[in-house]
Amino acid sequence: MDRREFLFKGVFSSGLAILGMALAWIFSDLWTAASRFSSARWVPLSPLDQMSFEGVVPFPEHKVALLRKGQKLGAISLECTHLGCLVNVVDRGFFCPCHGSDFGPLGQVYSGPASSALAWHELVDQEGRIWVRLGKKFPSPQWVEVRKEIPKERA
Repeated sequence: MDRREFLFKGVFSSGLAILGMALAWIFSDLWTAASRFSSARWVPLSPLDQMSFEGVVPFPEHKVALLRKGQKLGAISLECTHLGCLVNVVDRGFFCPCHGSDFGPLGQVYSGPASSALAWHELVDQEGRIWVRLGKKFPSPQWVEVRKEIPKERA
């Protein structure tokens, strides 16, 4: 192989490699675009009027529950941290029917096999409607201040 043929093959191979990397980047960008640019991560849950009492309201279709404590509102994940089963809301907090993990009212672990607390979601009040961001989870509560007073008859 002479010098000219060696340089031609080197430039040609480099060009193909660059073209391949550019195409891979474009296709991977297109593949993940739906999750980045859609509103699928933010889900409307409930009008704020329906959370006028203290307690827990589960939304199993979204694997999340809304908690109201005084003037604070939070969204906790209903996915068990052991193997991802859907936990049930019980009087003392949350219970996983799959393997028996028991969680407190703020998702703290009371008994295993789960070893970490339930995760929390970001939450916003937009024009009187509660929206929760399902994509990103947090280890501690993400509270939102609610300006509306709790009615005396239901408190």
